[in-house]
Amino acid sequence: MKKSWFLLIAVLSLSTLFLIACGGQSASPTSLIDIEEFERPEPPGEYSNTVNPYDGDSEAIAEGQALYQQNCVSCHGPTGQGDGPAASALEPKPAVLGLVQSTLSDGYLAWRITEGGLMEPFRSVMPAWKGILNDEKTWKIIAYIRTFGG
Repeated sequence: MKKSWFLLIAVLSLSTLFLIACGGQSASPTSLIDIEEFERPEPPGEYSNTVNPYDGDSEAIAEGQALYQQNCVSCHGPTGQGDGPAASALEPKPAVLGLVQSTLSDGYLAWRITEGGLMEPFRSVMPAWKGILNDEKTWKIIAYIRTFGG
């Protein structure tokens, strides 16, 4: 009986950690009006002028889709609507990438994916993907995100 309780507690704890790791973005816009009113900080210098080398590359977009499915869909949802299976348990909610992707620079997206959301001003639980996703994979995910409608 003690083993059953221990196993249950372990599974619940790991599930909670998984949900926390999926993260979101503070005050994520959920409509076009919110996008216009939501002020985002500029990305730091190392990201500010970066451009996606895979922009419009159909092979890279397909690879980015597979990477997105593996790493992002649980929170941001299959089409970037912030409706992944873990999203309802997160506060703040994940960004609605389908709405905001067209308003964000490549550098901004690279910064947010690479550095995550634990920093100011975001205060979200979006994990920092640096060390997990290399630059090439990050850019391919961004190329795929750019295919989401607004």
